[in-house]
Amino acid sequence: MKRSLIIYLLLAVCAIAIGRMFPVESFLNPTPAQRLYMAINHFAPQYEVPLKIAFNVARLETGYLGPHHNNYNHKQTSSAGCLGPMQIMPRYASHYAGFKVPKEMLKDSIELNVEISMKMLQQWYKKHKSWDKAAGAYNTGRPILNKYARRVAKEDHLSYWVQPNTITLTSRLEN
Repeated sequence: MKRSLIIYLLLAVCAIAIGRMFPVESFLNPTPAQRLYMAINHFAPQYEVPLKIAFNVARLETGYLGPHHNNYNHKQTSSAGCLGPMQIMPRYASHYAGFKVPKEMLKDSIELNVEISMKMLQQWYKKHKSWDKAAGAYNTGRPILNKYARRVAKEDHLSYWVQPNTITLTSRLEN
C-alpha cells in the first residue's frame, strides 16, 4: 500500500513538472510558426522534398525563422499576388490541390499552402532533376538558376532550428 502511494505521488509530481515545461495549450493551440513547422515536417517527406529545401523556401518566401518565431505572419501577400506562408500564386493552387481553392483559404490554411508547395516542388524536381532548378522554377515558373534558387538549394536554416543551443552556463561564466 505504501509503495503504490509513493509511486502515485512520484507520478503526480512528474506530471506536474511536465505540465509546466510543456503546457497543454501549446499542443491544443499551436502558434502559426509551430503549425508551419509541423506542416513542413509532415508534407515534405510525403512528397519527397528534402526538409532543408522546404524550410529554405519558407525562410526566403516569408522570412520564417522556425517554430519559435513568435510574431510570424503566415497570411502574407506578395506584390505579385502570391499568398500564404509558401507564397503560392492563386491561379496555380487549384490545379495542385485538385479542387477550387479560394484565395482566403490559400492565405489562411497553413497546411493546405504547404501541401500545395510541396507538390509543386516535387513536380519541378521530377521534371528538371535538380533542386536548384526546381527552386528557380518555383520562384519564376522557369528552371533558372537565379540567386533565389541557389539560396534554396545551398543554405541550411533547418540546422539552426533543431540543434540544441551549444552555449552553456559554464561557457558563459568562463568568458
